[in-house]
Amino acid sequence: MDRWTDGIVALNESFIIFPGYSFNDFKRSAFYTGQDGSRIITLDGFFYFDNHKFLVELIFIKEDIYSVSLLCCDVEIPFEAEEERRKLHDEILQEHGLNRENEYSWGKIISDYDARGNVSSIDFIYSLRK
Repeated sequence: MDRWTDGIVALNESFIIFPGYSFNDFKRSAFYTGQDGSRIITLDGFFYFDNHKFLVELIFIKEDIYSVSLLCCDVEIPFEAEEERRKLHDEILQEHGLNRENEYSWGKIISDYDARGNVSSIDFIYSLRK
């Protein structure tokens, strides 16, 4: 995770997402199992890095990566207390010298809580190519 400010998310040694990552790149990865690139893709299993355990979701728009969402699962948080997970995400960002919202030339990193879906995540939102 030491390259987050460059928009690079290394989920493991061989699966690295970066600005400009495409659905075709994803199709060549070991994590492609026939998923539809026009839907939210929840990757199977947990990803372990930086002493944390994450669920990962990807969104592609017009074949380009639009977002990577990390949901930390270090502790079990009841459905009704999901907002507490945002505090955990804020702490993870602070571990990397980041704030709740961070803007870069490639896009932004945010700690988000979606009240409609009752889900909290660390989101990498990539600027789309025109």
